[in-house]
Amino acid sequence: MLTTALGLLSVLVPLQLVIGDLHGLNTREYQPAKLAAIEALWETASGVPLTLFGLPDQTAEKNTFAVEVPYLGSLILTHSLDGTLRGLKEFPPDQRAPVAIVFFAFRIMVGAAVVMLAVVAIGWVLRLRGRLFESGWYLRVCQLSIPLGFIAVLAGWTTTEVGRQPWAVYGLLRTADSVTPSLTGQDVLLSLLFYVATYLVIYPSGFFYMLRLVRKGPDETATLAPIQAGRPQTPVHQLPGTQPSRGLP
Repeated sequence: MLTTALGLLSVLVPLQLVIGDLHGLNTREYQPAKLAAIEALWETASGVPLTLFGLPDQTAEKNTFAVEVPYLGSLILTHSLDGTLRGLKEFPPDQRAPVAIVFFAFRIMVGAAVVMLAVVAIGWVLRLRGRLFESGWYLRVCQLSIPLGFIAVLAGWTTTEVGRQPWAVYGLLRTADSVTPSLTGQDVLLSLLFYVATYLVIYPSGFFYMLRLVRKGPDETATLAPIQAGRPQTPVHQLPGTQPSRGLP
């Protein structure tokens, strides 16, 4: 089962990265303000670096403590080292998403994908060396990796929904104008709290239940009926001390 999972993830994780790249190109074309918020890019420029980490300051319109890789941003987002990306300053302040939320949510999502890819790669190295099932540290890493997909989905959802703000329909309909007039902030908060409560009950309950099953292991007290094999001595063999069934010769 572990080998099967590694084989499936070897296809799905790289495929997800390719789909993410295509989605990024689509976002650059149709939602450039969202892409600028994702990268915390303030100035329109060519040959843009990739910001691995930083602290976006939306008021000052700059990043502090930025860690950047030269030209990699343009290469990833335009497939060209000198590709041009539009900065947030091209958009009015009231048409910009909350940059810090989008910036960090996107990096959490990508970080989860990179960790999953690394787990798969290490798993295949161990499998080819015949040490996959005996490497306890790796099996523990696999257990700790269980929530990664869930975290990546939530982070990606946050990036998408917060990143398109203040638009419900990008460039056409603002979120504030699409809200039902009778809907209050308390109604939205109550709905959100119900979703949070559902996640906090269902996911941990299922996780700890599966964890308990794994820790308990197979039931060693269960006995299986002996498997009968071989050829009978006669077509209908009568066991000692039993009467033949009526209707049988």
